Amino acid sequence: MPVKFPNAVKALREHAGWTKSELARQVGITPQALGLIEQGKVSPSTHVALRLAKVLGTTVESLFDPEQNAACTARPSRLRVERVAVAEVAGARVARSLEDSSSPVPADGLRDESGRTDWMNIPDIGMARVFLSGCDPALSLLAAWVNRRSRTWEAVHFFATNRDAMDELEARQTHIASVHGTEEDLLALAEGKDCFLVVLGQWRMGWVVSHRNPKRWQIEAGFRDARPRLVNRPPGAGARALVDEAIRSEGLSPGEIEGYTLEARTHREVVEAVAFGGADVGIAHEAAATRDVDFLPIREEMTWLVIPRDVARHPGVQQVFELLASDAFRRDLAAFGPYDVSQTGARIQARKSRNLGG
Repeated sequence: MPVKFPNAVKALREHAGWTKSELARQVGITPQALGLIEQGKVSPSTHVALRLAKVLGTTVESLFDPEQNAACTARPSRLRVERVAVAEVAGARVARSLEDSSSPVPADGLRDESGRTDWMNIPDIGMARVFLSGCDPALSLLAAWVNRRSRTWEAVHFFATNRDAMDELEARQTHIASVHGTEEDLLALAEGKDCFLVVLGQWRMGWVVSHRNPKRWQIEAGFRDARPRLVNRPPGAGARALVDEAIRSEGLSPGEIEGYTLEARTHREVVEAVAFGGADVGIAHEAAATRDVDFLPIREEMTWLVIPRDVARHPGVQQVFELLASDAFRRDLAAFGPYDVSQTGARIQARKSRNLGG
């Protein structure tokens, strides 16, 4: 009898050396539920599928696409090969995995799980490739504009939370970190850093719920009364902080919230989890919300690009500056969002003193 929902979960779990109980605990489901998924008897919800893919180091498509997982079962170790791209950051060559990127750029090499890289193309160390790190959906649009405008340089966007983007900037793994929140949030993140702060746009963060909001979320009920299934963002994300604030306001703990440990990598994955029934609520950027869900605003936020002064003259970074000042990009960004672009491109130089925002 053919398997109803074929997948590569068991093959990858065994390849990783985990027991069924160990993987189930990491994903946040019972071993019995995992067993049914591995046997192909049930199809997991969207947020469980996302969690499985993250823990197993692959993609949802590789886990559950029949054609792809047939090959995965035969050669599971090949899933551990990742595509990498190279750029110069502050005078040093940096190679980063494209698994965390939204940009469809050709790989410079393939890196296996031992760290060995098979180089297919070694770009000139002085090439004008710029790395952007952050979670704002508009970063993919900005990278696409850079790539369309020039044949000399290109931009690559990597998904990262606020905290991770700033850590990557500190470690010289990216040229530009995107952070969002209130002005107070920005001051805390940029404190002590000699950098430029450039406005990308203003928008709203809010709750994403199913159409017609069947749980009456945030209208008549909260976590205590509605008991919704949550889809969360990783630690260090601005949305995660807002979820924690909402939980504390009701006097609850994270352990009392179903789905608290199930994390979506991006704002769009939060929306997809709610749209396809994997969760009841989540917090996401308004630009990620689709017609398949309802959006309940929480607060207005600003996205800033944080750029160290010593990389500001990089040609790719200069191209970003030019685009943020262009009317064509601003019109596209306003339609992409919705974004308030009245301050887009505004720039200040942060310094190592709190009263100057650095």
